[in-house]
Amino acid sequence: MKEKQRDSILEEIIYLLKEIQPVGEFGEGTMLFEGGLIDSFVIFDRLLPGLEEKYGISVKPLELLPEHFETPGAIAEYIEGKIQER
Repeated sequence: MKEKQRDSILEEIIYLLKEIQPVGEFGEGTMLFEGGLIDSFVIFDRLLPGLEEKYGISVKPLELLPEHFETPGAIAEYIEGKIQER
């Protein structure tokens, strides 16, 4: 069940990223910042609010670490952990 939840979260993240940035390919290991596909503004202003609303989580400022957001897979792991904290 845990893997299925993570896969679902990953699919949602990739879907949102494609809506935000239709140019480019996104996969679990796509380097978002290094690849120049998105910047921190996109993460904080567009992606996180959508994920917070969809999954009923709240991202705290001290949790905004680069390693949580460098790939769609890292974001999925972070979101899954936040869901488990609820």
